[in-house]
Amino acid sequence: MLWERAKDPLPRLALAALVLVLVLTPSCGKKKYEVVVGKEGYTHMVSKDETLEEIATEYYGDVSLAKALGEYNNIDPFVGLQPGTTIIVPFDTSDLEKIARTHEADILYNKGTVLAQTGQYEDARPYLERAVDTDPSNPDAWYNLAVTYTSLGKLEQAVGIFEKLLKSYPSEATYHYSLGIALRAQDNKKDALSEFELARDLNPYYVEAQYAVALTTEQLGKKKDAAREWEKYLELDEDSVWAEEARVHLDGLTAE
Repeated sequence: MLWERAKDPLPRLALAALVLVLVLTPSCGKKKYEVVVGKEGYTHMVSKDETLEEIATEYYGDVSLAKALGEYNNIDPFVGLQPGTTIIVPFDTSDLEKIARTHEADILYNKGTVLAQTGQYEDARPYLERAVDTDPSNPDAWYNLAVTYTSLGKLEQAVGIFEKLLKSYPSEATYHYSLGIALRAQDNKKDALSEFELARDLNPYYVEAQYAVALTTEQLGKKKDAAREWEKYLELDEDSVWAEEARVHLDGLTAE
């Protein structure tokens, strides 16, 4: 399997990205939003001790709009909000359409990432494809679609997405690492090594990237360089299962 840890660790940051999106997207948050028929806005249920200033900041990113939000809802600014009541948070029509698309994409993305996390990549693929079609601006959706393509052996598509992401986010170590995984699966070890090295250089504590650098260097037949890279890996990881494997590789190289 592509992500088999015996060959190379699964990028921990990739898994972290999946988890973080599930926590942060609106569909999984503690509040639920609903478009109000006949009004250009969302209903918002007031939480305990919540203020208009906090609500204005949450929806608009501008605390100064709290007064206008209160006036729109005929709320006395000198009376605290009652928990459990609802207020209308207005948006114009174009904003509502954009928010609705984003919300739909979040739902699709969450479904896809849950399936991908459990290794059900073929089932995850259509959800993630629809997510990026619905909201092409979400880099996490594109990233996890590319990881899914890599796992399914759709390497050309995966490489294309990773390269596109790196044009916008050239300093994202995880993107370089994952591109390296896809390139190595294409048997393009030379370019894969370059990507692994970039990931490692961007984040010197990225142990998966260092492992990949050492392994790919060894696969390219650069034995002395590989031995040095395995030693670097062991400086980062001394006692895991992968450290034991690193020692096996290092012992094999130094014994020759």
